[in-house]
Amino acid sequence: MIKLRPYVKDPEQFEVDVRFTWPSGRPFRWRRRSPFKSKTESERWGRAREIALIAAGEAVAAPAPEPPAEPASVETSNAWHIRYLAHCRERGLSTVGDKGDRWRKWIAPHIGVKAMASVTREDIEDVRDALDAVILDYDRKGPGRGRISAKTAQNVWGELTVAFSEAANSKRRELRVLTSNPALGVRPPERGAPKTKVYPYPAEFLAVAACAAIPLEWRELHALAAYTYARPGELQVLEWSDVDLKDRKIRITRAWDYKNDRIKSTKTGEARTIPIEPQLLPLLERMRKRARGTGLVVPALAGADDNRLAIIMRHHFALADCDRPRLVARSAAELRLRFRSWRDAGITWAIVRGDDLVKVQRRAGHRLIATTMRYIVEAENAGAAFGVPFPPLPAALLGDAQPRGEILEKVAG
Repeated sequence: MIKLRPYVKDPEQFEVDVRFTWPSGRPFRWRRRSPFKSKTESERWGRAREIALIAAGEAVAAPAPEPPAEPASVETSNAWHIRYLAHCRERGLSTVGDKGDRWRKWIAPHIGVKAMASVTREDIEDVRDALDAVILDYDRKGPGRGRISAKTAQNVWGELTVAFSEAANSKRRELRVLTSNPALGVRPPERGAPKTKVYPYPAEFLAVAACAAIPLEWRELHALAAYTYARPGELQVLEWSDVDLKDRKIRITRAWDYKNDRIKSTKTGEARTIPIEPQLLPLLERMRKRARGTGLVVPALAGADDNRLAIIMRHHFALADCDRPRLVARSAAELRLRFRSWRDAGITWAIVRGDDLVKVQRRAGHRLIATTMRYIVEAENAGAAFGVPFPPLPAALLGDAQPRGEILEKVAG
């Protein structure tokens, strides 16, 4: 568990308080002043310290003689999960922090102190019932303390079921402490109604792309995000060496890991190739010439605070007078506009245009065709002001005499 509090001697800085329990059952606490003034950066720094401490092991972090290992029959679920996270870290999983958070917040309060080997089906159902209760509370009252959406609950449930599957069938024999999986066959929490996504119309994209009040670097970024419908993390690390203008293809081979601040593989672990839309080609040629064919394709994205991308996105739409009410509507059933909405837009535009669904799936990097098919519903909801999918880029975006403007400071304030 990580807590942040203002540092006593300097309220503008944070003190990071890391607490957890070793597999031996001994509690551990580590407190330090963060070298960062940003709350987000301080939390990431603390998370990295927690991971390093756990990876180093109890003997390194505390030189006192290590107590004899407890038999599997009395090892608590929390202690077992710490060992499991260390195994995940060795495998290079980028979601270790998320897995730990889900376990500590939603699973540990119910079975954390119970011996892993003695967890029963009824215990698993107790966790499921507790998730159902907080989902119902979320549906009634919206986001808040002690309430989670159905999507978050599904992620928690996934962590629980995967953990117990590993405890029964892991390739690592030292992790196998169960003769059978008590979570097997237990029905999951309520899925709830999926949140409806919002995506910009082609007509709204043209307004944003032609708006002189928006810095040119950001208008170029918006165009690439919509016409390639790549994930934001994939765009952030895209380099000119990945762009083949002669063959008119873009290779997507890696992505940025926002949680751990490093490059990782794509979400599905697979590389893919995206054909360049003909309307996008003139812009890429112009951008490549300016960058002399080296470095990042869209450095504006790498230089932005990922926590402010949605704010910047909505600000740009306001500058372009794009005020369709659905863009800013937010409720338990609706998502409002965010930077990732460009990906949703590109996929939806492709379906509206009549592209083959399997081709859209491959270009989007979806593992399952069912994921792509969800966008059919969005395509059917296109309004009268939709416009033509993937329209020619406006001259204001392609002209050489357009002002560059400030890249982020002026927009993000």
